[in-house]
Formats: sequence, structure tokens, C-alpha cells
Amino acid sequence: MVISKSGTFEYTAEFTNESFGDSDITLFGSDRRGDKTKCLVGPSPKLRFWNDRLVIVASEESNSTFRNVSVLIGDAVKSAAQAGDRLYIIRTGCGGIGLSVLRREELILAIGAIAEVPLGNEIKVTWHPLRASWNDFVTDTWLELRVQNHSITLRERETAEIEDYYIYVERKWEPGTPGTDGYASICRAVDSRMKIAAMRSVMLLGQSGMKLVNWDCLEYII
Repeated sequence: MVISKSGTFEYTAEFTNESFGDSDITLFGSDRRGDKTKCLVGPSPKLRFWNDRLVIVASEESNSTFRNVSVLIGDAVKSAAQAGDRLYIIRTGCGGIGLSVLRREELILAIGAIAEVPLGNEIKVTWHPLRASWNDFVTDTWLELRVQNHSITLRERETAEIEDYYIYVERKWEPGTPGTDGYASICRAVDSRMKIAAMRSVMLLGQSGMKLVNWDCLEYII
């Protein structure tokens, strides 16, 4: 079954000059869903990018299922983000993590479950069934990336450039209950170091679990 709302989250946050420390980036998120119901780490957590991890820390126990959660995410956000950029991050009902960084509504970086986060005004990502049997059992899926009037399709572990963007697909979307989110990375194509950083980040995210710490300081890995 799909993960309950108390096991998900959806935040936005703005990078400021004060966000950037010598060894980390710290922001303060707000719940994009606009309600006060319980979610994984509450409606207004601290978001910290540090030592290749994204650590999300609840600001209060009320409406927070866990004290903090963290995932391996690499250093792509540290390489890409600037003051004034906006971060979007989600944990979906399938348990996938997605994030994007926008600058004046233009995409700078997207990692993970990219179909579930804002990608700016010019980019649209859709996962499609490619082939189905008579009972609609999906045997293959593919990703369509559309930038303005141009589009491209990719499967798992494929890369491509379209317009000014570079995309890599780490894993495909798989339907089910709850199913598996497709994971990919998108970044600007002009910087080869950014391409590598974005690919590394989605690989780390896709190949590692989430660490959760409850309010009794007990740790879990899922």
C-alpha cells in the first residue's frame, strides 16, 4: 500500500547568504501542502546538506513522526546553489526522494524523483508505460523529457543532452503498490563537473537507504 501521509513530506526553502557555511548548507523549510497534519519531520524543519548527506531535522515534536531523517545525496546541491535560489524537496507515497533547485523559475538542478518536484517553466518530465500485456501489466517504462518544444526519451542508465540540459536516468519507474519512483538527474550541460556531481548524487540516493531517528533517539534504516 502507499505510504501514509505521516511518512511523507514536501518542503520548499530559499537559499540565503547565511545558508552557506564552510562545510555545510543550512536552510529552513516550510510545508508546501499548507496543512498542519502530521508528516515525517513536521511542517517546518531545518534542512542541512553536510558530508554528502541531506539531514532534515524536525523543529518540534508536535506533528513530527521522527526527530530527524537523512539520506546520502552527494555534493551536487553545494556545487549548484546560490543565494536567492529556491529548493523543493519531497518524499513521495512510494518512499522516493526528489529535489530541485530553481533560479528565477529556471531549473538549475534536479535529483531523484524528478517527476514529483517543480522543474521550472520550460521543462516537463513524464514516465510512460512502453508495453503492456492484455491485462495492463506494465513490462517496461521510459522517461520523456520535454524542454520547450523539444523532447527526448530515455531508459534506465541512459544519458542525453537536450537544449542546455544534461540528463541521466539512474532507475526506471515501476508501477505497483506502492511502486517505485523513477530516479534521474538533470543539470546544466555547460559544466562537466556539474554533470558528474549530479550523476553521483542520484546514484548515491538510489543505492542507499534513509536513516531515521525517533524521539527516543532510536535509529532505523529503511
